[in-house]
Amino acid sequence: PTSNPEKNIVLWSRIDQKSCFKAILSAGLVCVVVPTKIEGDEVITDMEAMESELQKHGDRVLAVITTTSCFAPRVPDAVDKV
Repeated sequence: PTSNPEKNIVLWSRIDQKSCFKAILSAGLVCVVVPTKIEGDEVITDMEAMESELQKHGDRVLAVITTTSCFAPRVPDAVDKV
């Protein structure tokens, strides 16, 4: 999985597709799904929840992944904020 076995957590927001989730699990990593929230008619990453998970898992976090929704309305995450 990773050269540093202590870094085995992937934080993932936006679960409208399973391909990314399956890839994380296939790599032998632990997927922590970060909740989303509704803003108007858009589903976006809950930045407070993301920060909370980063604090909770700390140095064990290997990666943070956001997924642009493929369903209408198509709105990308604010990657610079994530």
